[in-house]
Amino acid sequence: MLMLRQLPCAAGSVLLASALALTAPPPAAHAADTVDATVPNGTFADPVAPDNGTQAGHAGWSPDGNGVVFGKGLAQHPRGYQAASLNWNGAPLTLRTRLWGVKKGSTVTLTWDDSPSTYRGCRPEQVKDGQTYNVALITDGPAPDPQVTTKGSDTVGTANWTAGRAFPFTATEDNPMVSFESAEPAGAMSCGPLITNVAARQTPAPVDKKVRKEQLPPPKAYRGNDPLEPGVAVDDCEGSPTTCTFTVDKGYSYQYYGQTRIVGEVYLNCTRNAITDDRKLEVTEPPYDSLTQYYALKGAPLLPSRSELAKSRPNVASQVEAGFSVAGGNAAAVSTSNPLTWSRTTSKPLNPVIQPGEVSWIEVQPARERVTGSFTNSRNNYRLDAAFDVPATSLPDRYYQRTGPLTEVELKRCGADRPTADTPDNTAGPDKRLTALDAPPTGLATRTVPLTP
Repeated sequence: MLMLRQLPCAAGSVLLASALALTAPPPAAHAADTVDATVPNGTFADPVAPDNGTQAGHAGWSPDGNGVVFGKGLAQHPRGYQAASLNWNGAPLTLRTRLWGVKKGSTVTLTWDDSPSTYRGCRPEQVKDGQTYNVALITDGPAPDPQVTTKGSDTVGTANWTAGRAFPFTATEDNPMVSFESAEPAGAMSCGPLITNVAARQTPAPVDKKVRKEQLPPPKAYRGNDPLEPGVAVDDCEGSPTTCTFTVDKGYSYQYYGQTRIVGEVYLNCTRNAITDDRKLEVTEPPYDSLTQYYALKGAPLLPSRSELAKSRPNVASQVEAGFSVAGGNAAAVSTSNPLTWSRTTSKPLNPVIQPGEVSWIEVQPARERVTGSFTNSRNNYRLDAAFDVPATSLPDRYYQRTGPLTEVELKRCGADRPTADTPDNTAGPDKRLTALDAPPTGLATRTVPLTP
């Protein structure tokens, strides 16, 4: 007799041999690894200035159109870099930029080169003892704000570069912002310190793998260095399949096995024999993403309701798919053997064997992929950071046959009278048998052979 049960009891488990090749997912980046962090336009090569002149602006830095860069000849850097002046047009300047891809909690070392001004309108006393400026991490809380003084120059118009200045700090937010601010007195006019070769190295914060797929970190958007409402960037990227480019952050993307769950029915074997349960399981793994969750929390869920992003925002989804393929080593982002899969339904025939007196059920441990990355649109200088959690294509799911002994309630049920037959079932134990055994004849030796439980 094979019976259905809603909730299984605790038991041992057997990994089904047909279900999984025991391949562990690749390890995530080690937290101790030190890697480069992106500093946009760190050598101030954009815009290009006349060799011995200046050009307004510095791409990637804020304020956008304020200040100038010095051409290679005027800057006189030993490696031929252009440089930014921290004083211009009669005023001290503050230059700010974000370190893209740096996560909160990462330790960062910002480096750069500096020199007193090579502006020919400087007075000798302005450059003789060097020029002063502040370096800062822009944050709501307390942060280091060191003051730095360049080397001096005995000749107006002659550089004196110091290489490898360093400013270590811990990021207090994702994509932290740093600034360089002139501390020269008001009378300095357009004669201020020069900086260039701005770079950064980081020891990334450990990947937090306790973040649930149902509660992914909210998306963050920027226009240049300034925060932007994420929905504006999403609508921009949805404009066409090629409006934005999605780039995967490999350091914070990883494969993993999700929480194990029961699939299909739970069976009790009340018979004296092992039973093979031929069944066909159908398992569906849905997608999750921070954009869909963002709209839901705003009270404006994407339509169709509770759908995958590929249906509600197909152009955004296609950009994620292309970026995922590129990150997998497919530079052309064309057909690939490991595509990003938004949802997956698997039909699997299984034949678990249930031993006498046991309960059995099947569990699945789904293979999933956490994909973190950013959308960029150079046309309007938008950036959108988002996370996606989808079924893994290159990692197989795990299926388990779970078994355990019958509980007292189940034993009683197995020993209960059948509504269609009078045949007693004496496998449930002496105290639960429906029909008592007759006593052996007096003086006749007997033996009892217990049934296999």
